[in-house]
Amino acid sequence: MKKGFFIIAMGLLLGMTACNRASLVGTWIEPADDSSVFGEYGLKLNSDGTIESINMGYREYQTWEKVDDMLILKGRYTGTNPRDFVDSLWIDELTKDRLVLKDFGNYSVTYQRKAE
Repeated sequence: MKKGFFIIAMGLLLGMTACNRASLVGTWIEPADDSSVFGEYGLKLNSDGTIESINMGYREYQTWEKVDDMLILKGRYTGTNPRDFVDSLWIDELTKDRLVLKDFGNYSVTYQRKAE
């Protein structure tokens, strides 16, 4: 009896935890300051693993994937020296409305989820 109760309780706990996990899928915006000519900057992470750049200049993102606590973004620079690139960023914080990414140095960027 105790073992059955324990299994049911653990199942409920794991189910509630899974429901509270925030999803990376959606549009993430880095709010622009008043001096920005282009407005918002950001990324749209689609559920099929594709990604759309929002006002990112010569960076055209193509695909994304989450591996453990890393967000791996792949794309292509389209400027004067076109080439493929891969950005690997730590997911420092992920809530339903906020995404903080960090690289291996001092770079950190905070995005807000844009309502769709």
